[in-house]
Amino acid sequence: MMSHELITLSTIYFIALLSPGQDFFLILSTSLSQGYAKAWWNCAGIALGNALYIVLAFIGHTLFSQSFLFIYIKLGGALFLIYLGYVLIMAPKPINNHNSPKAHDHWRLFFQGFFSALLNPKNIIFYFSVLFTIISIHTPWSLKIFYTLWMVFLLLVWDMSIAFIFGNKRAKILLPYLYPLQKIIGIVLVSFGMYEIYTF
Repeated sequence: MMSHELITLSTIYFIALLSPGQDFFLILSTSLSQGYAKAWWNCAGIALGNALYIVLAFIGHTLFSQSFLFIYIKLGGALFLIYLGYVLIMAPKPINNHNSPKAHDHWRLFFQGFFSALLNPKNIIFYFSVLFTIISIHTPWSLKIFYTLWMVFLLLVWDMSIAFIFGNKRAKILLPYLYPLQKIIGIVLVSFGMYEIYTF
């Protein structure tokens, strides 16, 4: 049972990782403008935010879906999307700054990634739907803990790889395109947020 569940879960999860969302755009922007070392703090925060939703999904998919709290999570996610988009749109032209990250930057980038993942309503919907479709109700908690660690590991490796690809010195050739790109990303994020509020 474990091998079948793990293969199915890993396949669907990896396909989901290939679909760029707000977390991807956040990592992309940080890595291109500030280097992969700083973007890795985004990645750590994103991994923790996703880990919390995976744990909640395993505890019970009705925990939020039948609660008024889900409404505020969805609304908060939409507003956070608009906020991230606004920051990118209004940001000045990035400077090629690949210096060592400062201590206060560590935590700022970490929590930026954490709230990006935590306030993304698509994350909680994805985990609650996928895990309860693939994972059997008879699966022991020891395997559920293993699946949780495995999914967080895949996410962290994937995000850190994206940050490294776009944040290393060879990616400097992409820097001239970052300024218009961050404006486009900002517009996309604001559009996503406005759409979420419209559907809300």
